[in-house]
Amino acid sequence: MLALVFTGCSDESPPYAPGGIGRPPGPITGGGGTSGTGGMGGAGGAGGSGGANGACDNDSDIAVIEGAAPSVRDVARNCGVITCTLPALNGPAYQVCVNACVESSIPGLSTPCARCYGALERCGRDAICFESCSLNTCSTMCTDCLEAAGCISDFEECRGLPGADCPPP
Repeated sequence: MLALVFTGCSDESPPYAPGGIGRPPGPITGGGGTSGTGGMGGAGGAGGSGGANGACDNDSDIAVIEGAAPSVRDVARNCGVITCTLPALNGPAYQVCVNACVESSIPGLSTPCARCYGALERCGRDAICFESCSLNTCSTMCTDCLEAAGCISDFEECRGLPGADCPPP
């Protein structure tokens, strides 16, 4: 079991995109970015409609996230509180544990997407949002704490999807 804690993860994150707190009503949707222009002697920009913007911005992960019960956020919190208490004092080992736990607990969720949830859980732990988020990961108290610490914007960047992955109020 401890071998899972120390294998297969990287601290690399996908590019970040700005956004707000809360999940937009309805299904998660999104298209790719607009194409950029080439610089002096440079190549043309990447993107265009339909391109993925982050680790979870694909049909497969979106379907898994929307169909998860409990929510992926709640699974990540439970992984952090129950499964990953041993490495809790070591940020990287804690995150690796949460990443692996989320991935194994949510069938079909991709490894890169699971890492976004592990990173959010670690950020919340590092920012001392544990008490605010312990009972409800989507409470105003929790999302306010995570937003103030920059965790939500990092989460949005990683996932490539807007919001804190919480249902509309």
